[in-house]
Amino acid sequence: MKIIFTVFCFLIFNFSAEAKSLNGYLTAKKDTNYIENYYNDLIIRLYSGEKTHSLDLNDLNGPYHLKYLPNGYFNLGTGVNFRSFGLSLATKVPVFQNSEFKHGETKRFGIQSYIYSSKFTVDLLTSFLKGYYLVNSSTHLSSYTKDKDYQRPDISSANIGVSVNYIFNNSRFSYRAAFSDTERQKKSAGSLIAGGSVISYRTKADSAIVPREIDPEYFMKSRDISKSGVLAFNANIGYAYSFVFLKNGIFTLSYVLGTGIQDNTFGSEVDSEINRWRFSMNHSGRLGVGYRFNRYYLRIGVIRSTQYTNLKYNDLGIGNGTNFMQVSLGKRFSLRK
Repeated sequence: MKIIFTVFCFLIFNFSAEAKSLNGYLTAKKDTNYIENYYNDLIIRLYSGEKTHSLDLNDLNGPYHLKYLPNGYFNLGTGVNFRSFGLSLATKVPVFQNSEFKHGETKRFGIQSYIYSSKFTVDLLTSFLKGYYLVNSSTHLSSYTKDKDYQRPDISSANIGVSVNYIFNNSRFSYRAAFSDTERQKKSAGSLIAGGSVISYRTKADSAIVPREIDPEYFMKSRDISKSGVLAFNANIGYAYSFVFLKNGIFTLSYVLGTGIQDNTFGSEVDSEINRWRFSMNHSGRLGVGYRFNRYYLRIGVIRSTQYTNLKYNDLGIGNGTNFMQVSLGKRFSLRK
């Protein structure tokens, strides 16, 4: 995993170094009837947000499922955008920190970035977490109450992924207007989106991920699994649409479905029936709502991405998902050319 992370960072560094020479491929001529560009303006914003990783265990023989989450918190930070440069710095807000007594402690490290050029969207994810809790533990385990959830400080995950998608109607539709505020969508418009992604999810624990106290009628063939992994290569296709309301308001919704092949790993033993390449599916959705007051703007953005792993002959399905939510308040300053 460390080797994958090093290669991933090297590729991102090279991509950044070549960005200037690729500018002609990344920028598009905008229809000024639909999009107003703030390329030469300075944008400063305050924002608060939360990002997390979920681990869903589904019994394929019925509707029963378990959900593990890390202990989350809200960030508070500042950001600045000018031309192609953008920088954001944030720190966690202790007053919004979830109770460690109830949910346990989570150690984390990662970089999550969503890059929007005129023609492409690039989603980058590196996330390393240790320490999860079982959501609604009292409904699954009789020995737990609502005051304290079942905690698994031994469960760790390592998630790395990159997704690149092309915006076909890039002259009239702008992701930037909805999620980075460096452009304004003047009229409603949508676009077909297509591209590809490479995603790696790894989860491991010191003992079985399924709690021993769970009713034995569930996960009958998968109660001893303590490790799982996915390496997926997907082709993506989807659609995005921005609805402009009250002249300065914008509501954007997009959905992208990815299908391809993936290599699954379960448990600690190598099994040809488990580790062979098989069908892969993931999906991601974006929701953005914002409104501008002259040079000020208020925006809420939510991004959800999930990769599913299912074994046909077994009774366990695992869904690995990432969530990102952000609320921003910003102001635009016009600078001399």
